Amino acid sequence: MKTNLVTVLALTVLVALGLIANLSCGSAGCADVYLQGVTIGSMSVEGKPLSGLPSQKVDVVLNVNANRITISTSGEDTIIKLSPSGAVIVSGPTGMTFTGVEPEQVEIKWQDTGTK
Repeated sequence: MKTNLVTVLALTVLVALGLIANLSCGSAGCADVYLQGVTIGSMSVEGKPLSGLPSQKVDVVLNVNANRITISTSGEDTIIKLSPSGAVIVSGPTGMTFTGVEPEQVEIKWQDTGTK
């Protein structure tokens, strides 16, 4: 079960990296970092859990100053560091945490459920 979770988290990170190729940065040097299919029940920003939202599966967009992305692992956690902003994304069995990101830099997009 843990191996399956680590595999899913690693695939999520790879998808996010594929989407980073769309770095339409202006003179401010910002990049939109997309994390698709995040389960909102296990996500926190600056140590505060996000809850009470209409859907459990969302896409998260981080609008941060990033021209370098470093990915590493520590135990079962995958750590993504964005430079020069200093933002850090930690994804592991206990969920996903963002640090060094202001609330106005986080955009949550609910996935289309296909029902109308």
